[in-house]
Amino acid sequence: MTLQIKAGRSIGQILVDGGFLSFSDIELALEEQKNTNELLGRVLTRMGVLEPADLQAALSVQEHLVRLEDAVKTAAGVRKALGALLLQAGSISEEQLEQALAEQRKSGEKLGEVFVRLGFLTERQLDALLEFQQGQESGSPADGPLRLGDILVSSGHISRDQLDHALRKQRTTRKKLGEVLIEEGYARPQQVSHGIQLQQKLLTAVLVAILSLASLPDAEAETARAASAQLKVSATVLPYTTMNVQNRAQMLTVTDADVSRGYVDIVGGSSIEVKSNSRGGYYLSFECFDPAFRQVRIDGLGKPATIGAGSGIVPMAMDGRVVRIDLSYRFILSENVRPGAYPWPLTVSVMPM
Repeated sequence: MTLQIKAGRSIGQILVDGGFLSFSDIELALEEQKNTNELLGRVLTRMGVLEPADLQAALSVQEHLVRLEDAVKTAAGVRKALGALLLQAGSISEEQLEQALAEQRKSGEKLGEVFVRLGFLTERQLDALLEFQQGQESGSPADGPLRLGDILVSSGHISRDQLDHALRKQRTTRKKLGEVLIEEGYARPQQVSHGIQLQQKLLTAVLVAILSLASLPDAEAETARAASAQLKVSATVLPYTTMNVQNRAQMLTVTDADVSRGYVDIVGGSSIEVKSNSRGGYYLSFECFDPAFRQVRIDGLGKPATIGAGSGIVPMAMDGRVVRIDLSYRFILSENVRPGAYPWPLTVSVMPM
């Protein structure tokens, strides 16, 4: 049989990144999921915090967010300036954009070069965003998860046949797609407005994913690509991997001193026990949903591993059928984080190689 493992963004992360839900909504749903074993999306819709149409729209982009090159190719919508894209992704503040613009006026550099010099972007992140921006400008591809028509189809507002007919009519009338859909009676004005709102949320989620994927070192990016491939396993002896996690800290307390130095150290924050029959080893998948923390360094895995805001995968060798690991963390704080008690922001899951 074939086991397919994808290493992209989790649906929960996409929903938080796009502003569909808050981290606390995801946290409550994850707790509920432990009792029901339902898919996370089903729990969220049953809880009434997420509309089924919004879930379907978010799911439509998930398969495009496994590899950086695929995420970049989703470009759609009106072309936005580089600074506007970074603002929408929440990667920089208005003050940082003003600082970069002031530096640009002094130096005469391109704005992207200034962002890199100031440490707001890496070269790889800049290249990815510029490619995405060019895709917006060129208006290609003809379809994709960020196109308004495809969003209306994925959210169930219109059918594919209705979209195809509206696109043909749009080419002759030069009207906006939403106008044609309303004139043809395929969609109501509020449905088109909802589609436009979804488009902006999905665009935000994709931009955050691009910046996160582009922050992975080449070796980690290669691991993510490998984990997205199909793995052949025996039909008689299936690889299994299970894990028990004990968080010694249920909350993460940020003090004034932590804010001053920009990070919080948690020594021995978690203890995990992994059981597996996979000879090749296993992957530990870490996800940090809380925007208060822009990066996490994880110690205890043999060598330090760092993940940006979102998710990261760490390949692990299997030394025996049962492995016990004590983990310590350094949570790098985002700007404007205030002292206080935060719900434990990091989740970890396991999958066999």
